[in-house]
Order: sequence, then structure tokens, then C-alpha cells
Amino acid sequence: MAKKNDRNKRFKLAVERNFDQSVAIYEMFENKHHLFGTLTEKLCELNAPFQPKRVLDVGCGTGISTLCIHKSLKKKPVIYAIDISEAMLIQARERMKGTPGIYFVRGDAERLSQYFNEAFDAVFYTASIFLLPNFRESIDQASQLILPGGVLAISYYDGLFNRKGKDAISRVFPGLNYQFGTVTYNDLMKYLAAKKGFKTSQFDYRFEITDEYLFDFLSIPAQSAGIFPKAPYIERIPMIRDLCDKLAQKVRPLFMGWKFVVSRKE
Repeated sequence: MAKKNDRNKRFKLAVERNFDQSVAIYEMFENKHHLFGTLTEKLCELNAPFQPKRVLDVGCGTGISTLCIHKSLKKKPVIYAIDISEAMLIQARERMKGTPGIYFVRGDAERLSQYFNEAFDAVFYTASIFLLPNFRESIDQASQLILPGGVLAISYYDGLFNRKGKDAISRVFPGLNYQFGTVTYNDLMKYLAAKKGFKTSQFDYRFEITDEYLFDFLSIPAQSAGIFPKAPYIERIPMIRDLCDKLAQKVRPLFMGWKFVVSRKE
């Protein structure tokens, strides 16, 4: 147990460091491709016409998800947003500067009960749940904060695929271990399925991407670390370029996949 706790602690420190380094590149990617905003908008659409009054945004990053939640809902909710990276939060606070009812908190998503005593109508994990080694604890605490009728709304990065829906990375690079984060989708769904008092639905979202999109996405420090964790960031870039070139030669068209999960508290 001690070794597992130490491993989880090291992983969370690495995540914090990678995201501290990712702010500028993350912002450039989003301004160019609008991925994380789109994911959040689609999560809000899946919950329509539900209009939560109080929302918790877990793993808010630079505030893109927070902004999209705010813009997507006609009746503007009070939003609390939490992230482990102070560098990300600096950008998030600047993005939402002057917007009433938005509060940012630096903290550990696995310890939500230490920061929040309020009840929420919705808890969003936009592209963040797979970065939590002890995701069960985070979901348990989020579940306690959600009011009856409220929802857990999750987006999960599912990988890269060919036209037939087969995993592109494993087919082109059979020896490469590419899993972004520590949580498998099957583990997440098994846990939610066994959770009493919640009814869970899941949805697939896949779309074709260009070579440029793939390179920009994998060049985000937090992403490139999932493929080449031992290499310094500056050394990862040519490795990422080579990977993208080889992938493009053998897989066309290439699709990115995400999963949406909506778990409603009965």
C-alpha cells in the first residue's frame, strides 16, 4: 500500500509539473483547434434541458471548460472550478476576470471534501478523470456533493483510430505503451456501474483529424509525457514528429475518439 501511495504521489507531482509547463502550448492548441471547448459544449448538450444552478468543474485547467459551461447554460450557474496547477489557474482567472459567480480553487481533485461543503447540481470532469490515480475517491466525494437529480458529466480520451475503429497506435507501433493517464475506461465504467443510486449513460464521439492537428495535440507537454515519459520535453518534439509521420503514412484517415459519460443521481 505504501509503495502504491508513493507511486500515486509521484504521478500527481508529474501531472502538476507537466501542466505547469503546458499553459502556453495548451492555449495555442485550443485557440487553433477548439477541442476542449467542444468537449464541454457537447457534455452540456447531452444534459439539456437540465439547467444546474451550482456546478463544480474538476480539473478546469486554463478555464476553457469553465467558460464553456458558463456560456452553454442559459441560466448562468455559480461555478466552482478546481485544478492542481497554479500556472493553469492563473490563466483561468484571467480568462474569467470580471465574470460574476465564478470561483477558482487550487487543490487536489482526490480530496474534494476538503475544499467544498456546498451541494452541487452537476460535477464536470472535462478531460481530467484519467489523470487521477485514485479516481474512485474523487468520484465518491463528488457523489456526496451532488444533489438528487444532479449529474456527474465526464469526458474521457479514448485514443486514435483508423476508419474501421481499430486502435491506430497499437497497429503501427505494437511495442509502444500509449495510455494517457492511469485510469482505463473499463475500470471507470465498472466502478460507475456498481455505484448505487446513480444511472449511467455513455456516448461515443469520434472525428477525423489532420496531421497538423495530431502533432499539435501530442506536442502538448502533458500529452507527450504520456508517450515518452522519460525524455525531457525538448527531446520529445522530434520523437513526436517522427511518430506522427509514420502514423500518417500507414493510417489514413485518422480519427480521434472520446467518450462521454453522464451519471445521474436518483
